[in-house]
Amino acid sequence: MRLELKEVTVVLNGKEILKDLSVSFGPGINVLLGENSSGKTTMLKTMAGLIKPSRGRILADGKDISSMGSKERAKLIGYCWQNPYHGFFEENVKREIDFILKNTGAKGREDVLDILGVKTLFEKSPFKLSGGEARRVSIASVAVADQPFLLMDEPFNDMDLDGYRQLMVLMKKFRGEGKTVVVSLNNALMLEALSPDFAVILKGGKIVRYGSANELKEEELERYNIVTRRAIVESLGRGIES
Repeated sequence: MRLELKEVTVVLNGKEILKDLSVSFGPGINVLLGENSSGKTTMLKTMAGLIKPSRGRILADGKDISSMGSKERAKLIGYCWQNPYHGFFEENVKREIDFILKNTGAKGREDVLDILGVKTLFEKSPFKLSGGEARRVSIASVAVADQPFLLMDEPFNDMDLDGYRQLMVLMKKFRGEGKTVVVSLNNALMLEALSPDFAVILKGGKIVRYGSANELKEEELERYNIVTRRAIVESLGRGIES
């Protein structure tokens, strides 16, 4: 199953945010790289059906998502917000989990809840969770419905080391199951650990590079203002010296 953009342009408030994007995401871990304000969030929201393209089409397994109702889309495509609190509606975490299962009719995946360690948070208000806890609950409350397509907008933000490991285990598990996972990143720190199958670089709302992630070079990333692992290490070194 593939999630495809066909000549997609998005205009918001009179400004062209995405410009004639055509790309296809297949099973495995796909990364969407770009500096801040490059259009990554708008692209993911458009792929999820939360923003309607001004021109072009989004196809999920060959079907135009604009022809789907919200429940049908929710069964196919999961979207995890960059700000996890934006996706919360219920008074406690358990109700958040139950909400999507009721909305999609899915049985639910206990292994997702176990891997992300959210069961101990069931009785807490999602709005009172720490940043890392909220991130894990946000992802769990979507991925528990077992959609074939999962879109994550900078999911490693606010994560502690345990959270990183839990999310990495989950994404690699999904890759083994043949799911199509698309993850946006604004730096290259996680690339080596993720070992993505496919990479897209977005700049100024345009796709400037796509293909095998193995071929990405730090010089190429720096050219598009993406913070590299080398730059982060050098910055830390300067901080220690000073």
